[in-house]
Amino acid sequence: MTGKPPTNALEILAAAVEPISIGIFLLRNFPFMTFGAALDPLRQANRLAGRTLFKWTLISIDGAGVMASAGVIMPVDSSIDNMPHCDLVLVCAGLDHASHYNSKVFAWLRRLHRQACVLGAISTGPFLLARAGLLDGRRCAVHWEQLPQFQEEFPNCIVTNEIFAIDGLFITSSGGTVTLDMMLYIIAACRGRPLAAAISDQFNHPEIRQEHDFQRMKPQSRFSIRHAKLAEVIMAMENSIQDPVDLQVLARRIQISTRQMERLFLRHLGKTPSDFYTGLRMARARDLILQTDLSISTVAQICGYMSSTHFGRTYRTHFGVTPREMRSEGILPRK
Repeated sequence: MTGKPPTNALEILAAAVEPISIGIFLLRNFPFMTFGAALDPLRQANRLAGRTLFKWTLISIDGAGVMASAGVIMPVDSSIDNMPHCDLVLVCAGLDHASHYNSKVFAWLRRLHRQACVLGAISTGPFLLARAGLLDGRRCAVHWEQLPQFQEEFPNCIVTNEIFAIDGLFITSSGGTVTLDMMLYIIAACRGRPLAAAISDQFNHPEIRQEHDFQRMKPQSRFSIRHAKLAEVIMAMENSIQDPVDLQVLARRIQISTRQMERLFLRHLGKTPSDFYTGLRMARARDLILQTDLSISTVAQICGYMSSTHFGRTYRTHFGVTPREMRSEGILPRK
């Protein structure tokens, strides 16, 4: 390409010489479903097209096989030092992404970016791109479970609740089956929507979700409820974990009375609105305690508690153990 430097990931990939070369960088404990959702659409594209539209290279830091979170060891093709040219490199990491923060990896990612390689990240891969300093001021998609930690660690990144995000030369996915939608989106941009639709059909995937779709299932599905107002209240609660909303204010916002809201929660969920809201905040706290190394006071703030003492007392009442006990001893909650 000549003239202006490339600024759009999809345009770069669409203009790449066939076959488009994709590297998948695997880190220990990577999620196998996310990995498969990234790789198998490429295989299917080649099969349906009858020619090699895409080729791929599996990469690890040192060229050794990488163990997935399911305990399966995946052999790779190269290390980061001897990998072939790639038009796109996807970083695939698991829940222990912070253990892979590595100056050599960060330097490699920055070098790829300088070479105008499109960089993608799936599952917790965005953490590595952000730690390398590549996502400041960029829109990026992060799994809803890791979103509070990401916001805390990288305040200069623009986090979205959408299923995947494309900004400049970066493509980020919130992981899981969403990665399939992201890859189909890329394939459609590179080689046409009919091919992407045919691949989706082969996978019994009836609808290709788009970039701006939201991650989580609707409350109606997750909590087996049908009442629209109750679903609205739950969504508002989930969207205000860090800055809890007074229940009277919440009721006015949804245009129901506090008494009506209480009856709806008791009838459909068997809990008061206050207990349900606390449960949502405690569930978020438990995930942060078990899956991150954030301080207890930081977890408390992310979950809307200004007092660590109040947070700890509520946590122990809810789970039967303190946050510190759950983290240090691996104690499972009683509830």
